[in-house]
Amino acid sequence: MDHHERTAVRNEGHDPNHPAVVAALDQVKRTLNLHRHLAWTFTAADLDGHAVPR
Repeated sequence: MDHHERTAVRNEGHDPNHPAVVAALDQVKRTLNLHRHLAWTFTAADLDGHAVPR
């Protein structure tokens, strides 16, 4: 966890050293890593001004 992540966790009222916080942050990083290819799936031209359904 870098300095900015520690500051953000503290600002939310949590202890950045708590095992649950560390595990949750690791899970988020793993999930984002698994889906990193989706950022390049669509271009502005592909979308033609339409929103991607969520």
